Amino acid sequence: MRASSFSQIINLLILLLLLLAGLFLFPILETNYDSFYQFVPFLKSEEVAKQAVISPLPVSEPIETNLQLLFFGDLMLDRNVKAILVKKNLDFLLSGLASSTDFSKFDLVGANLEGAVTNNGEHYAPDMGFDFAFVPSTVAELKKYNFSYFTLANNHFSDQGERGIKETRENLKNLGFNYSGEADAQISENSLSLLDLKDKKLALVSFSMVYHNFDLEAAKKIISDIRSQVDWVIISIHWGNEYQHNFSAWQQKIGRELVDSGADIIIGHHPHVVQGMEIYQNRPIFYSLGNFIFDQYFSAETQEGLSLELGLVKNKITITLKPLSSQRSQALPMAENKKNIFLDNFATWSKADEGLKKQIKAQIINIAK
Repeated sequence: MRASSFSQIINLLILLLLLLAGLFLFPILETNYDSFYQFVPFLKSEEVAKQAVISPLPVSEPIETNLQLLFFGDLMLDRNVKAILVKKNLDFLLSGLASSTDFSKFDLVGANLEGAVTNNGEHYAPDMGFDFAFVPSTVAELKKYNFSYFTLANNHFSDQGERGIKETRENLKNLGFNYSGEADAQISENSLSLLDLKDKKLALVSFSMVYHNFDLEAAKKIISDIRSQVDWVIISIHWGNEYQHNFSAWQQKIGRELVDSGADIIIGHHPHVVQGMEIYQNRPIFYSLGNFIFDQYFSAETQEGLSLELGLVKNKITITLKPLSSQRSQALPMAENKKNIFLDNFATWSKADEGLKKQIKAQIINIAK
């Protein structure tokens, strides 16, 4: 009995010592973990592991979608170009350019379609001196080069009358092309096309002012009404004096007012030669890209063009300038010796300051919106 009582006393003493140790150690634990771990070092690695598991992960910034767009100037597939295509196919006209341009990498490839796309390429009344109509199957071949969009707003869209306009829209829709634009000087709901590319919304708006001026206030309203609903507003506009490299004060006034209304980028055509560009309110205005595929073989200038590779990400526009040469309607990259002269001239037509001139020569223009 005495042995049992002695054991009980020993157990009570051990318990009392443990309680006293707890009262001593827990204040240390609350104020100084390192001191505590000197007593129980095997717990330290477990506690660190526990903290590593429950620590929140850093939040990374979302990756912005980068859109890649490619735009050309005037595209005409009738007259002498049609005669070439009867003997050859579209590859003959574009294979040289395709050897240095990866068309497949672009989310959109577009051009100004300088004529109507009628059934079987038929010509209808009224007969005109310059009268263009294209065969749908020929236009369809452009799909091979990733073309997906055409601006129709120009002075040749109505060459085949109202019937030609109706057939053009029907044929392009059936072929799977996007398009926007009315006949010269007209504005309607057809002036606007809305596209979803990746997770971005684009407004593609087209106007023409060759024989008559369009209603500027109506044009500005289209832009301002759509501005808050899309990420990018891109304007195509048919304007300017033919065969003149210098853009006019009237073009500049129109272009700047469209930018003030919400346009992000303006791309011009019609003069059949390249005109200068400017950056207004951190928005680029290209007054004319010149000819892309045409049959104006009578001068060197009408066989030069400019394509634009546009990189659009968040509030930044990156523009790569690609000068083109044409040889009997074959679109080709401009030769290096000619390209340097062309870029010098382009800077002059643009009235560029030293900063813009340097970017033009480098063929890369970066703009923060």
